[in-house]
Amino acid sequence: MKTYIAALMLAFVAGRAQALDLNVADFGAAGDGKTDCTAAFQKALDEAHQAGGGRVHMPSGMFLITGHLRLPPNVALVGEWEAPPCATRIPPSERIPAPPVNAKAAIIAGSVLLAVEGAGDTKGEPFIRMERNATLKGLVVYYPNQVAQPEPIPYPWTVAGIGDNISIVDCLFVNPYMAVDFGTNPCGRHLIRNLYAHAIYRGLFVDKCYDVGRIENVHFWPFWSHLQPEGLEALGKWMMKNSTAFILSRSDWQYISNSFCIAYHTGFHFKSSAPDGPGNYLLSQSGADGCDIAVNVEETQGHSGVSFSNSQIFGRIIVGEKNHGPVRFSSCGIFGASEVHEPPSPEVIRIEGNGRVSFNDCHFYAIHGKTATPVFIRQVAGRLSVTDSVYIVNKFLDPVPLVIEEGAITTIYCRNEHYTAKRPDNRKGETERVIVKDNVYADTK
Repeated sequence: MKTYIAALMLAFVAGRAQALDLNVADFGAAGDGKTDCTAAFQKALDEAHQAGGGRVHMPSGMFLITGHLRLPPNVALVGEWEAPPCATRIPPSERIPAPPVNAKAAIIAGSVLLAVEGAGDTKGEPFIRMERNATLKGLVVYYPNQVAQPEPIPYPWTVAGIGDNISIVDCLFVNPYMAVDFGTNPCGRHLIRNLYAHAIYRGLFVDKCYDVGRIENVHFWPFWSHLQPEGLEALGKWMMKNSTAFILSRSDWQYISNSFCIAYHTGFHFKSSAPDGPGNYLLSQSGADGCDIAVNVEETQGHSGVSFSNSQIFGRIIVGEKNHGPVRFSSCGIFGASEVHEPPSPEVIRIEGNGRVSFNDCHFYAIHGKTATPVFIRQVAGRLSVTDSVYIVNKFLDPVPLVIEEGAITTIYCRNEHYTAKRPDNRKGETERVIVKDNVYADTK
């Protein structure tokens, strides 16, 4: 046994001795924003892989990549940043490389990759394809030819993974059309930590994760268009009709914490995939702000489901007719609708399917007068529990807290406090499957 352990330790030490620490500048990469550095980067990455793994360093500069990159197994591409920066304009007086055409806005300091391949083709090769045990850390990706206009330019995914234990850490993707694809191919035990991006069409796609994945401090919000004020309003309207921040399909024990999105059509979309079905997700200290549909649960695993805790949600919540798993909201702030919707579906929260949806120790509050609706929760079907929560009325909205339609399976509505005299509207009628009791109502307006 001792001989076996000694052999393992010797192999480990030998493996570490072989690991390389390379610099792309030594392979001919020039951070001048003009020289095509695709071949230089790929040569450095491949050499690190062939040596058994290693670290490829990317210094400060703007590195033009006219093609795409493959990040092979056991290799890390590492830039200068120790935390994700924010996109800012650099004054013309500063000494910076002359950028490619249309890169005048959002010039970034630090280690910057300029992506230009694949314009108009969402199905093209991703800008960076990451393989097993690969890491992307401390760098910025910027699309210099992207436009903040009513019709943004489609591009392939910025990063796509294939293989387990892939990590993205401390990165900024300034204006990707689609940011991270960890779903087209299996990417078990992935880690995404400290990723900021103004993802225009799609933010993060997770699927085929058959072991625990971790997503921490991922923020999708429209900071890039703030640098191009002439296109902010038009691009924002396009995104509100077309974009999704988090697309979350099959994953087993996926943990999401401190993650956020704002100004998307859909914030969090939980859906099924063929042939693997839906996944289960635990979310904490996360939220969707100013989204048309903040949470869309199309389907989730029947035995485990989706859970939000200590989260903030501004936008509609929809649990669809295909859902059969539990959906839980614990100690969450629910702030009403962010977009105007006409009848027949003017409610903030709509419950269908046959799964159980629960709200415990939450508070409901309409933050926007223009999007006021007459009903906060409409239970069309399924099982619903609302307990120990509070409805805070303001000048914008004094809604019916709950409408129970005839198709509801079970309803438990107990120990809730209302800053209004309005009661739930029970259209199912008196039955032992509907329990409404021990609630407090007071007209405080």
